[in-house]
Amino acid sequence: MYRGCEEGHAKWPLVVSQVDVLGYVQSIEQPFYSHDIGRTFTLAGRIYKVNGDTFCNDAGISSNTYQIIPDRKKPTEALFMSTKGNGYVNPLIDVNDEEVQYLSLPQNTNKRMAFWCFGGVVEFSPGIGWAWYQKTIIDKSNGSQELIGVGLARISCDADRLSGELSSVRMPGLMFPIGEPLFGSFSALLHEDTVYLWGQKDNDVFLARVPKTKCHQRQLYQFWNGTEYTSDMTAAASVLQNYQQGQFFRSNMFGPRFPWVFVGCTRYADNQVMMGAASTLEGPWDLHSLFEAGCIKQRYGYRYCMYAHAWANDLSKPKLLVSWCDPWPGGVIAAKVRFATEASVYWADIPLYGPTGRFYSILGW
Repeated sequence: MYRGCEEGHAKWPLVVSQVDVLGYVQSIEQPFYSHDIGRTFTLAGRIYKVNGDTFCNDAGISSNTYQIIPDRKKPTEALFMSTKGNGYVNPLIDVNDEEVQYLSLPQNTNKRMAFWCFGGVVEFSPGIGWAWYQKTIIDKSNGSQELIGVGLARISCDADRLSGELSSVRMPGLMFPIGEPLFGSFSALLHEDTVYLWGQKDNDVFLARVPKTKCHQRQLYQFWNGTEYTSDMTAAASVLQNYQQGQFFRSNMFGPRFPWVFVGCTRYADNQVMMGAASTLEGPWDLHSLFEAGCIKQRYGYRYCMYAHAWANDLSKPKLLVSWCDPWPGGVIAAKVRFATEASVYWADIPLYGPTGRFYSILGW
C-alpha cells in the first residue's frame, strides 16, 4: 500500500501567513548601485534581472542594465555583466546613431534618453527573447520626462557562452507610439506559441496577443475587446484599472480554479503589494492587497515596481518570491511570502477486488 500527503493549495481569497524580507538584491563583489525595476526573466536556463536607471556612482547614470543571478537558491545575489573600467554599467538597450545625433544638438545637450523594460523579457526560442521598452527623453536639469512610446528589441544569449552576457538588437521605429496603449511595457508572457502583452493608456490596462516569432510585425497583433481578439485596436477593452506596474504569470498555487495570477501595484502610491487571480488569462481579476512594502534606507517614500519571481519557487506550493523598489538611494528589495492553505489531502493506494480481478483506487483518509 502506498500512502502520502499533498499539501493544500493556497486559500482564495488569499491569506498571508508570513512575510520574510530578505533585503536588497545586491551585486556580488561589486559596489552597491542604486537602481529600480528589478524584473527577472530566464534565457538559456539562466536567471537575469533587468533594471531601470542605474546610478553608477561617479561614473554616471545608465538608463537600463541587467544582472545575472548565478544561484537560484540565493535570489538576493546578482552580478552586473557588462561594466567599464571606471565602474559604469553598459546599458542592455542603447541609443542608435540617430538618437546620438539628436542628443548632440545644442538644444538637447541637457537631455538623456532612457529605455525602460517594465514588461521584462519573453524567451521565445532557447537563448532569444523579446523586450518591449518605454522610450523616454529626460531633462537632466529638472528631471521632467517625455514619453515617446514603446519599442521592441531582440535580446540574445549564446547558450554556449560561459559568461552569459546578453546582446540586443532594436527593431526599427516604435511598435506603439504615445497615444496608443503601450503594449508590452506593462507585462508580457509566453503561453503555448503566443505572446500575451499588456499595456497602459491613461488609467487603463489593455491586453493584446501575437505569435511568438512575429512580435516585430505590428500588423499581426490582436487586441482583446472583452469578448474576443480583434485586429481593431480601437475596440480594445480595459482589463485592469489604476495599476502602475505588475506581472501576470501562470501558477498552480491557488489550485485549478485560478491558474492565472497577477502581482503588482496601483497608481495610488499606497505602497501596497497587490495580488490577483483569474480563471482565464483575460480575466476578470479578483484583486487583494498582500501587504504594505517597506523601506530599508528611507523611513518613508513611494515604493513601486512590485513583481513576482516565479522561477524561485515551485509554483504548486503556497509561497512566492516578490520584490519592490524603495526610493533613491535604495534599490530592489526581495521578500518571501507564504500563504495560508486549504486542508492537506491524505491519500492511499488501496487494493480492491472486483468481479474481474484486482484494481487500484485512490481514496482520501
